[in-house]
Amino acid sequence: MPKYVINYSNGTVFCVPLKNGKYARGLVARSDGELGIFGYFFGPCLDSIPATLDESQLCIEETVLAGIFSGMGLSNGEWKQLGNIKSFQRHEWPMPMLINTEDESDRVELVEYDEDTLEEKFISVSTRGEVDVDAYPEDGVMGYKYIEAVLTMKLDPSFQSQDG
Repeated sequence: MPKYVINYSNGTVFCVPLKNGKYARGLVARSDGELGIFGYFFGPCLDSIPATLDESQLCIEETVLAGIFSGMGLSNGEWKQLGNIKSFQRHEWPMPMLINTEDESDRVELVEYDEDTLEEKFISVSTRGEVDVDAYPEDGVMGYKYIEAVLTMKLDPSFQSQDG
C-alpha cells in the first residue's frame, strides 16, 4: 500500500472542487495523523479558489456538512489548501456525537469518537422517537469524491450531473 503525505493538521482550511465547476470550503477539525479526518464544510459555492484565507468566512453555525472523511483529496492535492486558522482552538470546533440510522428499524446509535485517534469510544443506543436524528452528523467515513457530490447537491440543488 502506498504511503500518503499527511500535509494537513487541525485548523487546515481547504477548497473542495464541486461537480458544477465551483468550490466549497472545508476545515480539518481533528486528524488521526493518518488519512482520517473529522471536519466541517461550508457554502456558499465559490467561483474560484480564493488567493488567501479569510477566517471570518468560517462559522460553525454555517456548516452544511460535517463528519469523518478520508484525507485523500488533501493528500493527493485535488483539494487545494488555503492555509491554517492562526489560533485554531479545538473547543471552538467541537467534535459532536455522530448518528447511525443505517437500518430500517427504529434503532438509533449515537457514537462518540476519541478526538485524537478517531476511534469509537462510546455508543449509546436509542430509538428514533427519543432522538432528533437531524441534530447529528451521520456516522461513517465519507470518501472524498462522495463529499464532492454531496456538497454539490447541497449547495447547488439545481445542478444536473453529466454522469447521470
